[in-house]
Amino acid sequence: MSARHEIDCILLERYGAVYVEIPKVACTSIKTAIASLIGVSLTETEGNPHEARWPTPAAPGRSGPLFPSLFTFAFVRNPWDRLVSCYRDKIRSEVDGYTYFTIRPGVANCLARFDAFFAGMSFDEFVRAVASIPDEEADAHFRSQHTFVTNEEGGLAIDFVGRYERLAEDFRFVEQAIGLPTIELPRLQAAREPRTYAAFYTAETRRIAADRYGRDVEMFGYAFAGRGAVEVPGGASG
Repeated sequence: MSARHEIDCILLERYGAVYVEIPKVACTSIKTAIASLIGVSLTETEGNPHEARWPTPAAPGRSGPLFPSLFTFAFVRNPWDRLVSCYRDKIRSEVDGYTYFTIRPGVANCLARFDAFFAGMSFDEFVRAVASIPDEEADAHFRSQHTFVTNEEGGLAIDFVGRYERLAEDFRFVEQAIGLPTIELPRLQAAREPRTYAAFYTAETRRIAADRYGRDVEMFGYAFAGRGAVEVPGGASG
Protein backbone atom coordinates (compact mmCIF):
# COMPACT_ATOMS: atom_id res chain seq x y z
CA MET A 1 0.00 0.00 0.00
CA SER A 2 1.34 3.45 -0.94
CA ALA A 3 1.61 6.30 1.55
CA ARG A 4 -0.50 9.40 1.06
CA HIS A 5 1.51 12.28 -0.35
CA GLU A 6 0.49 15.92 -0.38
CA ILE A 7 -0.83 17.12 -3.72
CA ASP A 8 -1.88 20.53 -4.97
CA CYS A 9 -5.15 20.49 -6.90
CA ILE A 10 -7.21 23.16 -8.63
CA LEU A 11 -10.98 22.84 -8.81
CA LEU A 12 -12.51 23.88 -12.13
CA GLU A 13 -16.01 23.80 -10.67
CA ARG A 14 -17.79 25.19 -13.71
CA TYR A 15 -16.31 22.40 -15.81
CA GLY A 16 -16.68 19.57 -13.30
CA ALA A 17 -12.94 18.96 -13.27
CA VAL A 18 -9.80 18.94 -11.14
CA TYR A 19 -6.26 19.67 -12.29
CA VAL A 20 -3.59 17.87 -10.27
CA GLU A 21 -0.42 19.93 -10.39
CA ILE A 22 2.91 18.15 -10.87
CA PRO A 23 5.82 20.60 -10.59
CA LYS A 24 8.27 20.81 -13.51
CA VAL A 25 5.59 19.62 -15.94
CA ALA A 26 4.32 22.87 -17.49
CA CYS A 27 2.29 23.75 -14.40
CA THR A 28 3.19 27.46 -14.69
CA SER A 29 1.81 27.54 -18.23
CA ILE A 30 -1.32 25.55 -17.41
CA LYS A 31 -2.19 27.56 -14.31
CA THR A 32 -1.64 30.86 -16.13
CA ALA A 33 -3.85 29.71 -19.00
CA ILE A 34 -6.79 28.58 -16.85
CA ALA A 35 -6.71 31.41 -14.30
CA SER A 36 -9.07 33.77 -16.10
CA LEU A 37 -11.37 30.92 -17.09
CA ILE A 38 -12.17 30.16 -13.47
CA GLY A 39 -12.09 33.71 -12.14
CA VAL A 40 -8.63 33.75 -10.58
CA SER A 41 -6.82 37.08 -10.89
CA LEU A 42 -3.04 37.09 -11.20
CA THR A 43 -2.80 40.88 -10.94
CA GLU A 44 -2.04 40.97 -7.22
CA THR A 45 0.73 38.37 -7.63
CA GLU A 46 2.32 40.21 -10.57
CA GLY A 47 1.45 37.32 -12.85
CA ASN A 48 2.87 34.60 -10.60
CA PRO A 49 0.30 31.76 -10.63
CA HIS A 50 2.03 29.96 -7.77
CA GLU A 51 1.21 32.76 -5.34
CA ALA A 52 -2.46 33.06 -6.34
CA ARG A 53 -5.37 31.73 -4.29
CA TRP A 54 -6.91 28.83 -6.19
CA PRO A 55 -10.20 27.04 -5.57
CA THR A 56 -9.56 23.54 -4.31
CA PRO A 57 -11.71 20.42 -4.14
CA ALA A 58 -12.50 18.43 -1.02
CA ALA A 59 -9.78 16.11 0.23
CA PRO A 60 -9.01 13.27 -2.20
CA GLY A 61 -10.21 9.77 -1.52
CA ARG A 62 -7.80 7.21 -0.12
CA SER A 63 -8.87 4.32 -2.34
CA GLY A 64 -10.35 4.28 -5.81
CA PRO A 65 -10.44 7.55 -7.79
CA LEU A 66 -9.03 10.63 -6.07
CA PHE A 67 -12.11 12.67 -6.99
CA PRO A 68 -14.83 10.23 -8.12
CA SER A 69 -17.39 12.77 -9.32
CA LEU A 70 -14.96 15.04 -11.17
CA PHE A 71 -12.88 14.65 -14.34
CA THR A 72 -9.37 14.62 -12.89
CA PHE A 73 -6.31 15.22 -15.04
CA ALA A 74 -2.57 15.78 -14.73
CA PHE A 75 0.49 15.91 -16.95
CA VAL A 76 3.69 13.89 -16.61
CA ARG A 77 7.16 14.20 -18.13
CA ASN A 78 10.08 11.93 -18.95
CA PRO A 79 11.74 11.52 -15.52
CA TRP A 80 15.28 12.01 -16.87
CA ASP A 81 14.19 15.23 -18.58
CA ARG A 82 12.25 16.49 -15.55
CA LEU A 83 15.31 16.02 -13.32
CA VAL A 84 17.47 18.08 -15.69
CA SER A 85 14.79 20.77 -15.73
CA CYS A 86 14.81 20.85 -11.94
CA TYR A 87 18.60 21.18 -11.82
CA ARG A 88 18.76 23.96 -14.42
CA ASP A 89 16.01 25.87 -12.62
CA LYS A 90 16.69 25.29 -8.93
CA ILE A 91 20.50 25.10 -8.87
CA ARG A 92 21.78 26.69 -12.07
CA SER A 93 19.17 29.51 -12.15
CA GLU A 94 18.84 29.20 -15.92
CA VAL A 95 15.11 29.88 -15.92
CA ASP A 96 13.40 33.25 -16.05
CA GLY A 97 10.31 33.26 -13.90
CA TYR A 98 9.28 32.53 -10.36
CA THR A 99 12.24 30.77 -8.77
CA TYR A 100 13.77 32.54 -5.79
CA PHE A 101 17.18 32.19 -4.14
CA THR A 102 16.73 34.20 -0.95
CA ILE A 103 17.31 31.66 1.83
CA ARG A 104 20.62 30.10 0.83
CA PRO A 105 22.74 31.51 -2.04
CA GLY A 106 22.92 29.20 -5.04
CA VAL A 107 20.06 26.96 -3.96
CA ALA A 108 16.40 27.72 -4.75
CA ASN A 109 14.20 28.33 -1.73
CA CYS A 110 12.20 25.14 -2.29
CA LEU A 111 15.38 23.06 -1.90
CA ALA A 112 17.12 25.13 0.77
CA ARG A 113 15.98 22.86 3.63
CA PHE A 114 18.06 19.98 2.27
CA ASP A 115 21.75 19.91 3.19
CA ALA A 116 22.34 17.64 0.20
CA PHE A 117 22.07 20.58 -2.21
CA PHE A 118 24.73 23.28 -2.46
CA ALA A 119 25.67 26.16 -4.74
CA GLY A 120 27.57 25.27 -7.87
CA MET A 121 27.05 21.54 -7.55
CA SER A 122 27.47 19.52 -10.73
CA PHE A 123 24.61 17.64 -12.29
CA ASP A 124 26.20 14.35 -11.23
CA GLU A 125 26.22 15.58 -7.64
CA PHE A 126 22.64 16.75 -7.99
CA VAL A 127 21.46 13.35 -9.22
CA ARG A 128 23.14 11.60 -6.30
CA ALA A 129 21.62 14.10 -3.86
CA VAL A 130 18.13 13.55 -5.24
CA ALA A 131 18.61 9.79 -5.10
CA SER A 132 19.51 10.04 -1.42
CA ILE A 133 16.16 11.65 -0.54
CA PRO A 134 13.12 9.32 -0.56
CA ASP A 135 9.73 10.43 -1.82
CA GLU A 136 8.45 10.61 1.76
CA GLU A 137 10.86 13.51 2.38
CA ALA A 138 11.31 14.91 -1.13
CA ASP A 139 10.27 18.33 -2.34
CA ALA A 140 7.48 18.21 -4.91
CA HIS A 141 9.83 19.45 -7.65
CA PHE A 142 11.73 16.16 -7.66
CA ARG A 143 9.28 13.78 -6.01
CA SER A 144 8.22 10.85 -8.17
CA GLN A 145 5.32 11.75 -10.41
CA HIS A 146 3.28 8.65 -9.63
CA THR A 147 2.87 9.92 -6.05
CA PHE A 148 0.63 12.71 -7.33
CA VAL A 149 -1.83 10.55 -9.26
CA THR A 150 -2.16 7.27 -7.36
CA ASN A 151 -4.27 6.20 -4.39
CA GLU A 152 -3.08 4.44 -1.25
CA GLU A 153 -3.24 1.10 -3.03
CA GLY A 154 -0.77 2.45 -5.57
CA GLY A 155 -3.23 2.36 -8.47
CA LEU A 156 -3.69 5.15 -10.98
CA ALA A 157 -6.55 7.21 -9.56
CA ILE A 158 -7.23 9.97 -12.10
CA ASP A 159 -9.09 10.05 -15.39
CA PHE A 160 -6.45 11.37 -17.77
CA VAL A 161 -2.66 11.55 -17.74
CA GLY A 162 -1.35 13.88 -20.43
CA ARG A 163 2.28 14.10 -21.46
CA TYR A 164 4.62 17.07 -21.54
CA GLU A 165 6.08 15.70 -24.76
CA ARG A 166 2.76 16.24 -26.55
CA LEU A 167 1.47 19.01 -24.33
CA ALA A 168 -0.59 20.98 -26.86
CA GLU A 169 -2.31 17.87 -28.22
CA ASP A 170 -3.12 16.41 -24.82
CA PHE A 171 -4.29 19.71 -23.41
CA ARG A 172 -6.63 19.98 -26.38
CA PHE A 173 -8.10 16.62 -25.33
CA VAL A 174 -8.77 18.03 -21.85
CA GLU A 175 -10.44 21.08 -23.36
CA GLN A 176 -12.77 18.90 -25.37
CA ALA A 177 -13.44 16.50 -22.51
CA ILE A 178 -14.59 19.15 -20.04
CA GLY A 179 -15.78 21.90 -22.37
CA LEU A 180 -12.98 24.42 -21.94
CA PRO A 181 -12.68 27.03 -24.66
CA THR A 182 -9.73 26.55 -26.98
CA ILE A 183 -6.72 28.36 -25.52
CA GLU A 184 -3.03 28.44 -26.34
CA LEU A 185 -0.70 27.54 -23.50
CA PRO A 186 1.94 30.24 -22.99
CA ARG A 187 5.56 29.20 -22.92
CA LEU A 188 6.67 30.15 -19.43
CA GLN A 189 9.55 29.30 -17.10
CA ALA A 190 11.54 27.54 -19.79
CA ALA A 191 15.33 27.48 -19.69
CA ARG A 192 16.88 30.35 -21.62
CA GLU A 193 18.97 28.02 -23.80
CA PRO A 194 17.43 24.76 -25.09
CA ARG A 195 19.60 21.69 -24.51
CA THR A 196 18.91 17.99 -24.81
CA TYR A 197 18.53 16.34 -21.42
CA ALA A 198 20.56 13.30 -22.50
CA ALA A 199 23.70 15.42 -22.76
CA PHE A 200 23.69 15.93 -18.98
CA TYR A 201 23.94 12.23 -18.12
CA THR A 202 26.73 9.73 -17.78
CA ALA A 203 25.97 6.03 -17.90
CA GLU A 204 26.09 5.96 -14.10
CA THR A 205 23.79 8.92 -13.46
CA ARG A 206 21.39 7.62 -16.07
CA ARG A 207 21.17 4.38 -14.08
CA ILE A 208 20.85 6.19 -10.74
CA ALA A 209 17.96 8.26 -12.07
CA ALA A 210 16.35 5.15 -13.57
CA ASP A 211 16.46 3.46 -10.17
CA ARG A 212 15.17 6.56 -8.35
CA TYR A 213 12.24 6.97 -10.74
CA GLY A 214 11.69 3.35 -11.67
CA ARG A 215 7.99 3.41 -10.82
CA ASP A 216 7.43 6.48 -13.01
CA VAL A 217 9.27 4.85 -15.90
CA GLU A 218 7.16 1.73 -15.54
CA MET A 219 3.80 3.38 -14.97
CA PHE A 220 4.06 6.01 -17.70
CA GLY A 221 6.11 4.03 -20.21
CA TYR A 222 9.11 6.32 -20.52
CA ALA A 223 12.58 5.50 -21.86
CA PHE A 224 15.88 7.34 -22.01
CA ALA A 225 16.47 9.02 -25.36
CA GLY A 226 19.96 8.94 -26.85
CA ARG A 227 22.27 11.90 -27.09
CA GLY A 228 21.14 12.58 -30.64
CA ALA A 229 17.53 13.08 -29.58
CA VAL A 230 16.02 16.45 -30.30
CA GLU A 231 14.56 18.39 -27.40
CA VAL A 232 10.78 18.65 -27.67
CA PRO A 233 9.89 22.32 -28.27
CA GLY A 234 6.84 24.26 -27.13
CA GLY A 235 6.49 23.10 -23.54
CA ALA A 236 7.14 24.99 -20.36
CA SER A 237 9.53 23.93 -17.66
CA GLY A 238 7.22 25.21 -14.93
